[in-house]
Amino acid sequence: MFDRIKSLFRPRLYPMNSIGIHKKHILRNLSYLQWFQEHSVLFPVLKSNAYGHGIKEMTKILSRFDTPYLVVDSFPEYQIVKKYSDKNILIIGETLPDNYSKFDLKRTTFAVYNIDTIKALWKFRKKVTVHLFLNTGMNREWIDQDQLSEVLETLKQYKHIYVEWVMSHLYNADGIEEISDLDKDIGWEKTSVEKQIEVFKKMYYQILEYGYAPVWRHIGNSAWIFRIKEDFFNAWRPGLAMYGYNPFDEEDASYDLGKKLKPALSVSSKIISLHEVWPGEGVSYGHKYTFGDREIVGTVPFGYAEWFPRTASGKIFFTIGKKKFQQIWTICMNLCSFLWKDWFAIGDEIELISCDSDAQNSLYALAKASDTIVYECLVRLDKGMRREIV
Repeated sequence: MFDRIKSLFRPRLYPMNSIGIHKKHILRNLSYLQWFQEHSVLFPVLKSNAYGHGIKEMTKILSRFDTPYLVVDSFPEYQIVKKYSDKNILIIGETLPDNYSKFDLKRTTFAVYNIDTIKALWKFRKKVTVHLFLNTGMNREWIDQDQLSEVLETLKQYKHIYVEWVMSHLYNADGIEEISDLDKDIGWEKTSVEKQIEVFKKMYYQILEYGYAPVWRHIGNSAWIFRIKEDFFNAWRPGLAMYGYNPFDEEDASYDLGKKLKPALSVSSKIISLHEVWPGEGVSYGHKYTFGDREIVGTVPFGYAEWFPRTASGKIFFTIGKKKFQQIWTICMNLCSFLWKDWFAIGDEIELISCDSDAQNSLYALAKASDTIVYECLVRLDKGMRREIV
């Protein structure tokens, strides 16, 4: 209440750049994903500043979405979710042992990757809910098959540590599933995902033999919500698809399913300069191009610090209404320019990134122009930029 009163007297600052988060699109995407797994629950993933959408804003949007957990990676992310939501929180990233004392153990579940984590949690002598993260083929971290018995034996010593979940992650998360030539040569007729599911089930049944009965079993991310049809799995972790981006390449058979998702993020800026350029003159660093005719160049306060990669210089477009303008030449740290084709004024709003997936200034187009993936474009958007739920 005190914070709300203070906000009434705080001066309202209007940003040059802002990110719009379209609430209806987020909730529609979740409803669409739930349709594919109607008997399971969804655990929305909010790591990496909610894929650039803002953890605070996404937590508010999800306040009425029916889910047992919101998923984050770290303690700073946990703090934001805890402040703006009453939902339980799953920490899927590792943290230093001394940090566990900072969490509210009554509403937090921890992903367990090794015995050291179990021992660190045991020291609190309070009920702690954990989530066994099984390595089924990613081979980055997590609990291996040959380590599982030792982990379970250790857990038996600590009765107050409650095993509620068991999960894994697919290493071919959004690729086209084919059986490799090597597998064919040895007579193996299963895809990588089928092999991972087989390993997961084997480890899961070993956990049952030790007397544990995890409530949630999940292995699937956005792409495999569409593909896996097994009652064995009863929870899923939507990330990219929840935010409205297709997890499949165009040549993938599932591409049309992902095409129905609606991107939830748009970025706008203000025109800060209209500059007349004469024949023989150039724009921005290096003057890599000189004009043959008189032109008007507009500039916006958005550059590679805000996340327009220099590699995208001269390859992207902006819009005002239905009018399209090409960004020109070198993108600078906090500025970039575009060719002016009509009469507008300094201070007018211009759309840098559209939430229309087919627009020439969509995030897909930016990722292609930057020679990277949508994930990277999203998470590199400046965290300090104002985000508003629209």
